[in-house]
Amino acid sequence: MHRPCFYLAAFISLMTASVAVLAEPTAPTAPAGTPGPDWETTANAGGFYIDLPAALTADQLIDRIKACRAALGHREEEITRYIDEHQLGAKDTLITIILPGGLLYAAIRTSDLEQAKTELAEVTEDRDALARDLLAMQAIAGELTVARLE
Repeated sequence: MHRPCFYLAAFISLMTASVAVLAEPTAPTAPAGTPGPDWETTANAGGFYIDLPAALTADQLIDRIKACRAALGHREEEITRYIDEHQLGAKDTLITIILPGGLLYAAIRTSDLEQAKTELAEVTEDRDALARDLLAMQAIAGELTVARLE
């Protein structure tokens, strides 16, 4: 009796392991209330010390936007590669039809692909928004040139 349960548990854990591929590694963050390199500690009128965001120049902000856009571009490539490598094929159809639990297998695979496609759409949208923001910041930070057609 325990052997089928063991195989079912092993099968489910193997099928859900592909979800870990989509998980983004998290960067360590400073504890709340800890001023980082972008925070300045100042005293307000009441004598209380508070942390305020440090003033950023336009060039520093442009560099940060470029870095975020590049990171989103890399993430977009990873997701696209994942989707291409994990498309459902003839082998998956055969597994779905022949093996017990094949419908569960197909449902998990389809769910993983749909989740990846949704994340890809969000990442692409965010990258495009950053590209528009970058253009706007470069226009503000740089010298303004006006052309006039006569």
